[in-house]
Amino acid sequence: MTFTHVIPMLAVWVGFTLAIFSLIGRTQNPKPYYSEFPESLKIIGSRMNWAQTRDGLRIFIAGVLTNASPITWRSAEFDCRFFNTNGVMVDADTGYGHLDVCPFDESAFRVSIIPTAPTNEYVSFKISVGNARNAKGLF
Repeated sequence: MTFTHVIPMLAVWVGFTLAIFSLIGRTQNPKPYYSEFPESLKIIGSRMNWAQTRDGLRIFIAGVLTNASPITWRSAEFDCRFFNTNGVMVDADTGYGHLDVCPFDESAFRVSIIPTAPTNEYVSFKISVGNARNAKGLF
């Protein structure tokens, strides 16, 4: 095979690969995307609890999530921030909720966080939804 045949074949292969990855992405998370409905998932109440597990000490944040949009959202990503008595952020992590929240409905959630600061530093917290997937996706 000559070099003039290799480059067009490589270009076709790269194009085909990109098309497959694009199709997989749309299958997993079809439109509309959560970014088109900012603030549609709101946390209406939450509480932080400490628990000793077999893997060590964990922070569990439990609460209720409400959906103000006409879309069913799945696999919410929670932005969790923890503060000390002076209001300085001492830790942050992303928690994942494996749940579906139907349109104009609410659902309970629980997020597990591995703490990295001393336990007495965790005085308050703030939690919000950073992203979610459209439940019409296949995966």
